[in-house]
Amino acid sequence: MDGDDDNKMDDDTMKVRTLDIPVFLSTPEVTRYLVGNGKGKALEEEYECSIFITGLNSGSKDKSLPGHDLPHQLITMSGTDVRSLGRLRRTLEDTLIDYIIENTPTVVIGSVNPPPSLGRLLYHFGISASNAAPNTKDHRPDRTVLARSHFPFYLHTKRELGVNSSNPNHLPTKKVWMNIMELPRDESTGEYHGRFLVNRVCMNYYRNMECRVDIYGVWGGKSGEDDDGEDGDEQIGGNDLLCDPYVLITGSEKVNVDKCVQFIEYRIREHEERFGVERVGGRRMLRADKYEG
Repeated sequence: MDGDDDNKMDDDTMKVRTLDIPVFLSTPEVTRYLVGNGKGKALEEEYECSIFITGLNSGSKDKSLPGHDLPHQLITMSGTDVRSLGRLRRTLEDTLIDYIIENTPTVVIGSVNPPPSLGRLLYHFGISASNAAPNTKDHRPDRTVLARSHFPFYLHTKRELGVNSSNPNHLPTKKVWMNIMELPRDESTGEYHGRFLVNRVCMNYYRNMECRVDIYGVWGGKSGEDDDGEDGDEQIGGNDLLCDPYVLITGSEKVNVDKCVQFIEYRIREHEERFGVERVGGRRMLRADKYEG
């Protein structure tokens, strides 16, 4: 009897889950979209938990709450049912995806091509989930992680056919290994450089690694041409970007994604030295750099 009571007490203990919101979505508008107009209260009732949003532009003035001084927003969810908290986190992730969809004017529902900002958001979700996992040993902010695939996009708009659906023909979004890389910027013109990453040599390398590489924000609103005058591989323009331009690398094998990251890093360094441009955060540290240092 006492053992049963102890187990019951354990089951009723409060569990906490968090979800980091990336800086480019840490705005008052996004906060209202998530929990404004009674939506936050409805979520708390549906999932039997409490929700707090703190950090940059959250509007929270309670300094006792975790994350009140963060340079981005943090959603803290607390309740007794860990499965319910997991479902709530997925719902909030889907809501942020919906925000990007609704704020990308040229997005085509049902298309395979995603909104250009979606990949950066999904990578952020992957990093946030990895950081929260108790067995995670690698906490580098730019590591390769498992994340929901951005492609094909229509899987993110057909959630009624998703994992929790009774529909036998559901098409859940798959998980892929994912990483992102920042692009160099010309301070004099404000232009980001990235077209050089889709020349023939680069594209052949990506294909040999069986990785998909998407470059966002350098095409002036339409498909561009690479350095050899060939069409880019369905690269998307920057007019619809809600974030800074970036490179998104995805694949089914982590080792191949990591190899592409290293390959692209060296190509970017060569371009920076040749054209006198640089990335805001500087070079990405590779393991080879540590050995050389």
